[in-house]
Amino acid sequence: MRLRHIEVFYSIMATGSLRKAAEVLNVSQPAASKVLRHAEQSLGFALFERAGGRLVPTREAEIIIPRVNYIFEQMSSLKRLTDNLRLGRGGHELHIGCVPSLGLSIVPRVIQRYRESVPGNFLTVDAMHGADIVSRLQKHDLDFGIVFGEHRTSGLQSQKIADVPLVLLDATLTKGPVRIEDIDPERWIGLSDNDPTAWAVGSVWRRLGHEVAPAIRVRTHYMAAELTKLGIGSTIVDAFTALHDPELPTPLMLDPPMSVECSVLFREDYAIGKIAQHLLTILREEFATMLTRLDALGRNEDSGHAPVSPL
Repeated sequence: MRLRHIEVFYSIMATGSLRKAAEVLNVSQPAASKVLRHAEQSLGFALFERAGGRLVPTREAEIIIPRVNYIFEQMSSLKRLTDNLRLGRGGHELHIGCVPSLGLSIVPRVIQRYRESVPGNFLTVDAMHGADIVSRLQKHDLDFGIVFGEHRTSGLQSQKIADVPLVLLDATLTKGPVRIEDIDPERWIGLSDNDPTAWAVGSVWRRLGHEVAPAIRVRTHYMAAELTKLGIGSTIVDAFTALHDPELPTPLMLDPPMSVECSVLFREDYAIGKIAQHLLTILREEFATMLTRLDALGRNEDSGHAPVSPL
């Protein structure tokens, strides 16, 4: 099948009629019909049969449609790539991704400062998990991504931003620091296995000889935090998530302290321009400000003073 044959076949399958397919492809119905006939002649079998005024796919058509869908997914990916290459080189538009925890805390303030300094530029921000950010970077869908943990992927580079402290949320406790071995495994709210925080906490559990099977497991830090607010259990999340909502349990530091690395990912073949560098500078400044406040949280716990206010 030629590409034009595939386009007509795919459009008929999607719309259910030759007329609608022709409209989608912006061609006349006779022209679409001619391409369909040529495709069937080339293949040596029919793709559709007429029934009740509609085109019904044949058994052969049903067999090949998954392959055709795959081809169109690749074509759509290629179009996004060429669009991004065409639009992204102007230097006045940025498309970034960040993990959900940062989308609820630090990134909104970065966006605010960025817009105040360069109001004429366009900025698109997507909150997604680290693996999705890596995939989007590989497709040129993002200029850079902000992630937790290490992501060693061919074709991508990373720049470390900071080590973000991890804290315990437990409505039954008010004073820290807390040792992991003192946390009740029966009340543990776990994160997904591919979360960097879950890796770090899980390795400590294992060193202690505990096989913890959480009764509740969630994919995002803020969902785990919300569950602790309801008194359902306890969890360990990044400090930015913990300090975002004043109604959450008091975030408690851990003994020994634990942290998760936050870094920026970008493609090796993509030179970060001045506009992107400007946004990264703001990001680093905001991180520095927030980490200073987190240091105050740790000092207050050690001295027994009241915890710092939410970020």
